[in-house]
Amino acid sequence: MKHSNDRILTTHAGSLPRPQGLRQLMWDQLEGKAVDGAALDSQVRAAVKEIVEKQQQIGIDVISDGEMGKIGFSNYVFQHYTGFAEEAPFRAADLADFPDLAMKLVSGGLHHVVLRTLEGPIAPRDPEWVHAEIEDFKAALNGADPDDAFIPAVTPGQVTFNFPNRYYPSHEAYLEAAATALRPEYKAIVDAGFNLQLDSPDVAMARHCFIEGTDLNDPQRHVEASIDYLNGALADLPPEKLRFHICWGNYGGPHHKDIELREIIEPLLELQVAFISVEGANPRHEHEWRVWQELALPDDKMLIAGVIDTKTNHVEHPQLVAERLERFAGVVGKERVIAGTDCGFETFVGANSCDPGVAWLKLEALVDGAALASESLW
Repeated sequence: MKHSNDRILTTHAGSLPRPQGLRQLMWDQLEGKAVDGAALDSQVRAAVKEIVEKQQQIGIDVISDGEMGKIGFSNYVFQHYTGFAEEAPFRAADLADFPDLAMKLVSGGLHHVVLRTLEGPIAPRDPEWVHAEIEDFKAALNGADPDDAFIPAVTPGQVTFNFPNRYYPSHEAYLEAAATALRPEYKAIVDAGFNLQLDSPDVAMARHCFIEGTDLNDPQRHVEASIDYLNGALADLPPEKLRFHICWGNYGGPHHKDIELREIIEPLLELQVAFISVEGANPRHEHEWRVWQELALPDDKMLIAGVIDTKTNHVEHPQLVAERLERFAGVVGKERVIAGTDCGFETFVGANSCDPGVAWLKLEALVDGAALASESLW
């Protein structure tokens, strides 16, 4: 992925608001209703084209396909991989303290979020599925360099966190199988010239969230093993094409039981990726830019700093965005900071904490704030 020595570049965390027509088709599909496959594919292609043009018009430097073809950043696996069966409920310790809030969130967009148990071997249903996603994105780019774009994919750690194991003899055996299954997806994305974003909220979320029936009972060992198996799956891919995203859950809870970044970041520095994307805008984690004062960012890594909160409808002032970027730049170096968002804007189809229209205003603020920071820093 490109970086700059004369200005702060901009990107985001992947998912963007889907058009209502596409959203409805995906809801119908999730609910087991008859859906015209050709109509769905056509809507996805149109949505990718529209979303690419919007990002280019705003001036985002490294764009995505908005995850238009996925029902969710992680549960897309049961669209394309075998082994998934019964639904499994999600639980969060911070929401357990506020049951009325939890019900409000579920009655909003989260009731369409579906997680499942794994009850058979995990493997691609059709090894070619990812190539269709890639071709839709390439067509929408209309000749633009795919190195100015990225495609997100879930990590083995997130799969084993999100989808309880009822098949493999151990959690680590499940991790190994997930890494093997996902490796062709990773390779196809990079081979096509795109950057690959590896989505792994489990690193932080496994400390305060769980899915009923999970065999993940040692979060620290889970993280360590996840990194080992992920590095194995990435072994033949160039680190400069790889970015790794963590967050504490893109839901509108109090997050008062989130683990501190300092307690989880060190093992991630062993990842064979050049870019690490972390939250840095929301009120629970904005202060954690100071982590980099005591823990040096390795020379072979850059920081995608979250400077836009994706869970609120407040549009950040560009000057505030610039100040956040300047703080990060003052610690890790201005050439090693890329402006990003805390998470995606529609991580699961229809689940928006932030209004879709407001999301685009926030991305405009991101671009404007990065320009202000660049003027100040250079």
